[in-house]
Amino acid sequence: MSTRFNLKKVAAAVAGISAASLAHSANITVATYGGEWGDAIRDCISQPFTKSTGITVTPEPGVSGVTLAKLKQQRGNPTIDVAWLDGGVSELAAEAGVLDTLDSARMPGLGKIIPEGLYRAADGKPYAVSTGFYALGLVYNTKEVKTPPTSWSDLWSPQYAGIVTVPSPANAMGIPFLMMINSIAGGTPTDQSKGISRMKALKSFAFFDSSGTATNSFQSGEVTVGAHYASAAWSMVAKQLPIAYVVPKEGALGGDIRLHLIRGTKNADAARAFIDFAIAPARAACMSNRLFIGPATSDVVLTPEAKARMPWGPTGSVKNLVIPDWNAVNAQRASINDQWNKAIAR
Repeated sequence: MSTRFNLKKVAAAVAGISAASLAHSANITVATYGGEWGDAIRDCISQPFTKSTGITVTPEPGVSGVTLAKLKQQRGNPTIDVAWLDGGVSELAAEAGVLDTLDSARMPGLGKIIPEGLYRAADGKPYAVSTGFYALGLVYNTKEVKTPPTSWSDLWSPQYAGIVTVPSPANAMGIPFLMMINSIAGGTPTDQSKGISRMKALKSFAFFDSSGTATNSFQSGEVTVGAHYASAAWSMVAKQLPIAYVVPKEGALGGDIRLHLIRGTKNADAARAFIDFAIAPARAACMSNRLFIGPATSDVVLTPEAKARMPWGPTGSVKNLVIPDWNAVNAQRASINDQWNKAIAR
C-alpha cells in the first residue's frame, strides 16, 4: 500500500486535515518516556503511525518534569509537537500556557474517551487526553515475605526495616503517596507535617525517584516490599521473579499518562493526526495488553491476562482507583519538597 494512499486514508478520518497538509509535515517530534513505557509507545503507536502515514516520529524521551521545562523554554517556538506528560505535571503545563486545545472536530477519536480520561481547562475546553491508567500499590517478594502486607501502614512494620522502598517526591506519585500517608496519620490537607514525620520514621532501604530504580532494587534482592507500580510488578512476574501485587485496603493510588498538543507547533495537523491515532481502540488495546494499564478509550478488547491484571482489579474500573486531586497536590508541591529536603533528603 503506497504512502500517498495511506495519507489520504488517515486524513479522511481526521476532519479538516488534508492529505497534502499531512504529507508536508514529514516529521513530528514527540516527547515520550524511557524504558518499557517508551518501548511500548514506540511499538504500539509511533511505528504503526509512521507505517500508516509515512510521517516520521522522532521521540524525545524524558521524565515529565524535564519535558515541561523544555516546553517552557520553547514557548512560542516549540520543537516538540506532541508531549506525553504524567497527571499532575499535565495540570502545570496547562497553567503554564504551553498546551493547545484538543478539538473533537479534528480528532474524532476523543468521542471514545471515557469521561475520566479527558481533561478540561476552566473554560471547559480539553487540553489533555489519557492513554492509560496505572496504579501504585503494595509489591512484595513472595519468598521473603511470609505475611503479605494489606495496608499502607504495614510498610512501617519492624519486620520490613531496611528492606522497604517507597517513592520520593521526585517520583510522579511521591507527593500523592505522602499526602495519603499524612491522611492515614490524621493530618489535614493544609498540614502535611504528620506525613513528613511518618516518612522520616520509615526504616527504608531507599526512597526511589524512578520506577526503574525501585524495580532494580526488587530484582537485586535489596528490597523485598514497598509501594511500587502494578505494571512494574507484572513486568517482574513475567521474568519469573517471585513478586506479587496487592491493592491496599485504603485503595491503590491511580494516575495516568496523557497526550498533549503543544501550542505553536508548526506541524499541528500531523500532531493532531498522531493524537487521534494514539487513542484509537486498537492502539489503546496494544498498550493495555502490553503494560497492563487501564484503557481510557472505550470498546477496547483486552486479553484474559490483561483483564486479570488491570490496575483497578479484574472486575473493577477507573472508579476503584484513588485518583489524586492534582490541583491540590500542585498547591502543596513546593511546601512538601521543602519539608522533605529539610527533614528527610540525604
